[in-house]
Amino acid sequence: MNIKCCGAIVCAILLKHSSFGQTPAEPPSVLAPIVRGVSVFAGTDDESLPLIIRDSVDVEGKPVRYSNYLTVQFDVMAPEPPPLKIRFYHCDRNWKPDESLFVQDQNHNTSFYLDYRVAPNGVQQYRYRYVNSFPDANDAVRFDYSGNWIYRIMDAKETKVFSEGRFFVVDRLTPTMVTVDNDYLTANPSPLNQTHKVEVRVKLPDEIDGFYYTTVDIYQNRRFYDAVRIDAWDKNPYTFVEGFNTGTRTFSITNIHPGNEYRILDISNINRYPNRQLVKPVEGADQQRTFWRTGPDRNGTAVMNRFTGINSDYLDVLFRLDLTDTDYRYVTQGGRKIFVVGQFNDWSPRREDSCEYDEVERSYVNKKLLRRGIYDYQYVTGIWDATAESVLQQDWVILEGNDWRASNSYMVFVYFNDPRFGGFDRIVGFGRGSNVVSAQSSH
Repeated sequence: MNIKCCGAIVCAILLKHSSFGQTPAEPPSVLAPIVRGVSVFAGTDDESLPLIIRDSVDVEGKPVRYSNYLTVQFDVMAPEPPPLKIRFYHCDRNWKPDESLFVQDQNHNTSFYLDYRVAPNGVQQYRYRYVNSFPDANDAVRFDYSGNWIYRIMDAKETKVFSEGRFFVVDRLTPTMVTVDNDYLTANPSPLNQTHKVEVRVKLPDEIDGFYYTTVDIYQNRRFYDAVRIDAWDKNPYTFVEGFNTGTRTFSITNIHPGNEYRILDISNINRYPNRQLVKPVEGADQQRTFWRTGPDRNGTAVMNRFTGINSDYLDVLFRLDLTDTDYRYVTQGGRKIFVVGQFNDWSPRREDSCEYDEVERSYVNKKLLRRGIYDYQYVTGIWDATAESVLQQDWVILEGNDWRASNSYMVFVYFNDPRFGGFDRIVGFGRGSNVVSAQSSH
C-alpha cells in the first residue's frame, strides 16, 4: 500500500523518571533517519540506464514528449516516515550545477511529497521503501532542458544531504553511431598494450550551427564518475575530431583499457546466505586476476528488485582480497590503497571503501551492508586525497587484468552549448556501442 509522506516528524524521545537518588532525566534526542540502497534507473527495470529520452522538443528546447521516466528508489530506517525531499539540478558538462535561474526552474525542481510503503514483515534493516518517478503526473517536477542532472535526497530543512547521484536527459536531435575496435598501445607492456578504440559519428542538424558541437563524453559501463572526454579544443594525443566542414562530425579515442569482466557477488539465495548472518562468499576470498579471464558480467549493473518480501532485507557482506601469492608492495607502494567498487557506491571509490589487511582472514577486507541481490564489483587502487575528498591516480587494471575479450558497453553523450541565457550545456545525442555489438542511438 502506498502512503504519502506529508512531513511527518522523525523523533524518538527517551524518558527517564527522575527521583531522589536516581539519574536526572536526559533531554530528548532525535534519531536521524538512515537512507540506504539508493538506485536510480529508467522505467521499472533496475538494470536500465538512468536516462530520460525526449523524442520531441519545441523551438526553445523544452520537451513535447518523453519516451520514458526516471525512477528514484531507496530504503529508510527510521521510527516514523521522515520528512524528506528530492531536489534536482541541471549541470554543465563538468557536472557543476548551473547558476542561471532560466535553466534552474526553482518552481519545478523539487519533490516535497514522496510515495513510500512499509517494509514487509520480518525485514529488519529498513522500515520504509520509497519509490518515486519523475517527471511526475502532477508536473511538480519536470526537466525543461536536456543535459547532465544530479539529484539530492535531503531532509525537509535541507540541513543534510543523505544521497546524491547522477542521471541524463537526452534530446534525440543528432543521430549518433558508435563503433568499438581493438587497438594497440605499443609503448605499453602486455597486457596493458591492449586498448579499445571508440569512434563516434554524429550527424549534425541543419538548423543548428555546428560550431557549438565540440564535445562528447564516453562512459564505460556504469562508471558515471569517470568520463572519457573527446573535445575539439583539448591537446590529448589520443583523441581526434574531424569533419568540421561537413554535416557529419567524427570523434575518436584510442587508449581506453577494456579491463576484465567484473567479479560477481550473488547473495540472492536465502538458503545459502540467511538473513542476519555475515556473508563470506562460499567460493572463498578473491584473488588477483592480472592474467585471468573470467565469465561474462552484467556490465556494471545490480539486480535487486526481483527479490521481494523477506528476501528484500540487507546483509553484512565481507569482501576479501587475498594477496598471499602476490608481492602486495607494488600494489600499495606510494601510499596507494585498495578499494572495492560497484553499484553500491556508484562505481566511485570513497574513503569508506578502502580495504584493510585483516590478520585473521589473511586478506584485505571491507564490510558492507548490501541489499540482497546480484552485484558486479571489482577492486581499484588509488590514493585517498582528504582535501579533494576523492581517490586520485586510480588504477582499474593492476589487480583485475586487461583483455580485449572483456565485454564492455560504451555510452556516448553529445553535448551542445546552447548560447541562450549566457550559455548552457544540453545533450542532443546519445549512442551506445560495444566491442561485441555496435548500436545506433540505442537506449
